[in-house]
Amino acid sequence: MGQILQENGRKGKRGGKECFFRKLAVLAAAVFLFEIFIGNYSSVRSLFFQKTDLTDRMELTWGEAEEGSAAVTSAAGSTADRLTVVIDGLDMRIDNLYFNLEMPANEAISISISLTDEGNRYLYPLPEMEAVGRYPSSLYTNLYPYGKVHSLTIELEPAEGGGLVLSDGAESGKSAESGDFSGQGSFALLGLEANVFRPFDLVLPRMLLLFGIGAFCLFMRENSGVFCVRFDPESRRQNLITAGCLVLFFLFGLMLVLADQACVESPWEHQQQYRQLASAILEGHVWVGRQPELMELENPYDTSYLLAGNIPYLADYAYYEGNYYVYFGIVPELLFYLPCLAVTGKSFPNFLAVYFCFSGFALSVFGLYREAVRRWFSGIPYVFYLTAAGVTLTFGSFIYLTARPDMYHVPLMAANMFTAAGIWLWLCGLNRERGRKLLFGAGSACMALVAGCRPQMLAFSVIALPLFWGRFFGGNGQKKREKALEAAVLLVPYAIVAAGIMYYNALRFSSPFDFGAAYSLTNNDMTHRGTNLSRILYGLCAFFFLPARYEAKFPFLMTNGLENEYMGKMVSEFLFGGILASQSVCWCLALFPVCRRKISGGKELSGILMCALGASLVIGAFDANAAGILQRYTADAALGIALASCLMMLFLFHSARGVSFRYGLIFLRAALLQHALYAFLIVFASGDSVNLKNYGRILYYGAKRLFQM
Repeated sequence: MGQILQENGRKGKRGGKECFFRKLAVLAAAVFLFEIFIGNYSSVRSLFFQKTDLTDRMELTWGEAEEGSAAVTSAAGSTADRLTVVIDGLDMRIDNLYFNLEMPANEAISISISLTDEGNRYLYPLPEMEAVGRYPSSLYTNLYPYGKVHSLTIELEPAEGGGLVLSDGAESGKSAESGDFSGQGSFALLGLEANVFRPFDLVLPRMLLLFGIGAFCLFMRENSGVFCVRFDPESRRQNLITAGCLVLFFLFGLMLVLADQACVESPWEHQQQYRQLASAILEGHVWVGRQPELMELENPYDTSYLLAGNIPYLADYAYYEGNYYVYFGIVPELLFYLPCLAVTGKSFPNFLAVYFCFSGFALSVFGLYREAVRRWFSGIPYVFYLTAAGVTLTFGSFIYLTARPDMYHVPLMAANMFTAAGIWLWLCGLNRERGRKLLFGAGSACMALVAGCRPQMLAFSVIALPLFWGRFFGGNGQKKREKALEAAVLLVPYAIVAAGIMYYNALRFSSPFDFGAAYSLTNNDMTHRGTNLSRILYGLCAFFFLPARYEAKFPFLMTNGLENEYMGKMVSEFLFGGILASQSVCWCLALFPVCRRKISGGKELSGILMCALGASLVIGAFDANAAGILQRYTADAALGIALASCLMMLFLFHSARGVSFRYGLIFLRAALLQHALYAFLIVFASGDSVNLKNYGRILYYGAKRLFQM
């Protein structure tokens, strides 16, 4: 009988695998059909169109671009970079247009179309389209006029940014009669056709993406075999999978930091502050410039007055008693920039600093959740461990930092790396007997080094209270001497790091407790900023609860303008939504008050959740009051929210059974898809001028193709 059951079991497993692979095959077929009939809807639609060549009917005019647009100067010295095309007397149905453009692969041309038709006697504009040299499909556009089109007015000009490759202007400006429509800028319009057959364009990345989403939904079904594989830290197979996932995140981070060429090249002088500080330290001082004449002004920190009076100053440097200093944390300087300059004589690039910190952060996050699962969620399905690590690393705040790897993001990413590493090492020490004190000391050293990156993120050190309270103040049988020794191991690294930072502060600003942020020459005079409850409350609402703003145009995720009624100077740039509101994975925290007494880790785990959330709120309040509301500042508080959300998720699925597990999986699937979409869109969102649309066009417009039919 036992032999029969074993054979049946093996048959059942084989049958289950065969069924799963059949479903994958059906999914692949469905994706292919979707790509043909939906992804290439415009091609199917144009199968029986009758082409009309409009080239000979075009009236061309070259002129200067409007103020504020990208100016292109040809080799001949002309600035005529906007081409206007007018076609009158059409009286025909136009369902699509094809622009025969000649331009460099990295060039993007903005095309604005206005028309009159049977329903509109006066010209009305259509949404702007963009043609990219790398992607021939972008040269086509569908039109949906009211009946027949009577006239067309089309304006073409190079898009902003991108480092335009300019053509020789000696042959530019020829008449339409010559048949050469070469422009006086960086592109040439060779012809225009209407009602053309649009070639099929099978977008492989879109097909892979759709297949991946479908496979994910199949993979995360309730009866999927992945939930039968329990987390086992000793499993070689699981450790190999974990290592593979970690390598994928290393590669993912490298792709992100290399995507934006503006940040890779970093041509701006104020982005070289760490390099300048390294040179200054090697010369024996910590100031990076001197301008004592500013001290003669009544308020040298009123930059609007400096600009109005054409008084030169170094923006975003700390100015104190006639000298310029770098107020950004010293730890990244000592970790990357100073050793590189001392050893090689070359400056260390900012994008590499962000990448190494992101890689260290990824390693620490995987390690942190590994120890958390061992301590509180033993026996949970292994897939939830990977989910927790992946969700934390793809939080929008961290993706934003990595996709725009400038100098401002170096200390932010470093602080998150050290915070995650510190908690990880503390948990390692608690989970092991051997080498415990060394792990405690290493964890405290990492947490203390946060003060040399982003001092406000020291608030996360409060997580030590629930972790170690029971160990030092509970009846665990430890001897007093042992407790005192462990306490010293935890506290001494803080004291050593604090002494070094205080000495550095005293060298710069004559006080060991002054980090110098108040002396920054920026658009915000922080020496007079003070503290204001209204500003703090508005900042908390924005940082955590502001909904993400979406529009029906790629990249869909738009900036929030942060309009408010604060009757004072509210320093703000933009946000892509608050941390809690924009990422639905965080919504499981709503169950925390209900589940607090039932949490499997008892006071220890619930205390960590409360401390992580509390520290995030304190950091958000500090940033809103002392600095302002900026997208990058969400990364100060994001780790606490991410940690609390993922620990809560692990607890819920560790405890869930039957119906609650089923409904929990439904929520998790939807939340993870939304989370991934938000992370994807924030890479391409255009909140400021340094974005992929301007300086990573091949990647940007390649992503845009995923959503075009």
